[in-house]
Amino acid sequence: MNTVNERLKKELMSMGASLVGYADLSDLPEKQTLGYKYGISIAVAIQPQIINSIAQGVTKEYYDEYNRLNNLLDSLGKRAEELIGDMGYSALARTRANVEINYTDHSTILPHKTVATKAGLGWIGKCALLVTEEFGSAVRITSVLTDAPLGAAKPITNSLCGNCDSCVRNCPAEALSGELWYSGKPREEFYDFAACRKKSGGKKLAGFSW
Repeated sequence: MNTVNERLKKELMSMGASLVGYADLSDLPEKQTLGYKYGISIAVAIQPQIINSIAQGVTKEYYDEYNRLNNLLDSLGKRAEELIGDMGYSALARTRANVEINYTDHSTILPHKTVATKAGLGWIGKCALLVTEEFGSAVRITSVLTDAPLGAAKPITNSLCGNCDSCVRNCPAEALSGELWYSGKPREEFYDFAACRKKSGGKKLAGFSW
């Protein structure tokens, strides 16, 4: 791991990050990456007891934790941007203020999950969420774009869900097809956003995007 990677990871983990990964984005169109060649993926784990409490629907505790983690992720992204700037490179923290969400289908031009899979943090599960070996899908993520020469990880390009279909069987909106993800596979082939939104009452939840 190079010096830039080591310094960033040490600082971000001390601030509360659970996972930090580095991605080579040079194969993506410039309109997605804004011309930056590298990306940093930052994940924070959701407390297990919070996840276990939402089997019957979103609770106040989950809502509070959701907002806390969103604020933490913005702080982590901004700190990474500052550190990279101090090292003489350019960076853009993709905070909530900097990411435009298309609320028609809750998509963005460069999903945080794309950066995360390219950084080797995990894969896209049948649940259409990032799945990590360490925390499953119980994580929230953000990303930072940069021109700093990061030592990028090997990307994950295929699902590791195998035959597991627990999320498919338990999805209250029946929005999951059960098909396995692979890099570049259209979301619509395994996740029905419209069905999910209908079941949730059509509410907009800031920060939820593909």
